[in-house]
Formats: sequence, C-alpha cells, structure tokens
Amino acid sequence: MAQKQTSPVFVWENIFQSLMKRLDIPTRKEINHLNAKLDRVEKLLYQKQSGHGFTSHGTVHEPPPRSRIASTVVLEIIAAHPHGTDFKSIKEKTGFNDKKLRNIIFRLDRTDKIKRIKRGIYKKA
Repeated sequence: MAQKQTSPVFVWENIFQSLMKRLDIPTRKEINHLNAKLDRVEKLLYQKQSGHGFTSHGTVHEPPPRSRIASTVVLEIIAAHPHGTDFKSIKEKTGFNDKKLRNIIFRLDRTDKIKRIKRGIYKKA
C-alpha cells in the first residue's frame, strides 16, 4: 500500500492550530470580531455620556414632567393674598379634600411658613 505523503507545511499548520487551541490563543478572526463588539459598546457609551438621551429603540427620551408639591401649591395661593385668605377659597382653588388641606396648613404653620390670623384665615409669614 502506498502511503500518501503530506507536505511539511500542512503538518506544521496542524501542529500550530492544535497548539493555539490548547493554549486558548485567539485567532485573527476572533480578535476582529471582539474589536467590532467593543466599537459598538464604546459608541453606545459615548451616546449615553454625551447626553443625547437615546433609548434602546432610537427614540429621544424626554424626562417626565415634574409634579408640583401640594404644600407649595397651597403656599403660593396663600402668598397671592397679602391680607390673608380663608380655608374655603384655598379649597376651591386647589381642589384638595378637607383632610389633606388641613394637614398641609398644619405643616405650613408648624414650619412658620404661614401665620394664622384667626380661625380659618391664613397669611404668609
């Protein structure tokens, strides 16, 4: 039987490939693939840092509108009346229920942001 003779270059290539696999050395193709992935990640990081605010779907992200704090709303209404305003008018303008409004007025009075002129009439301190 005649044996096929392999070229010495082919033998060395096989040895080299098995050595690279055994030592877990990446090939050029694998390195190029990893570089492409790194480029995509860096691009995403740059977009996040530059403040573009893009979401994952490519649409611009808008921050939600800020809600006004209830005690600030009541304080603004009271401040709009320099001679004082009554509980009924505050309730009509805010639309808050009695208990919520009483608690807000109590806290504003306790922190000295408003003054009670007389029962049910309040003025900014």
